[in-house]
Amino acid sequence: MNTKALLCLVLVVGLAVASAGCTETQKGAGVGALAGGAGGALIGSFFGVPGLGAAIGAGGGALGGALIGDHIGQKKQKEETDELKQQLREKDS
Repeated sequence: MNTKALLCLVLVVGLAVASAGCTETQKGAGVGALAGGAGGALIGSFFGVPGLGAAIGAGGGALGGALIGDHIGQKKQKEETDELKQQLREKDS
C-alpha cells in the first residue's frame, strides 16, 4: 500500500472515530472543513498558493458545514419531539 493511500485510510478512520460523540453541527463543520480544505488546496495550487487556498477553503467549508449540520440537528430534534408527543397522546387515550 502506498503512502498516500495509507494516509487517506488513517484520515477516514480517524474522522469516523473522532465524530462518534459529536453533534450534527460539529460533524457538519468537520466534514465541511475537510472538503473545503481539499477543494481550496486544489484551486490554490493552480495559482501557486495551495496552503492559502486550503486555509480559505477550510474556513468557508467549516462555516457552511456547521450551518447545514445545525439545520439537520434541529430537524431531527423536532422530529423526535413530535414523535414523543404522539406517543404520549396515544398513551393517554
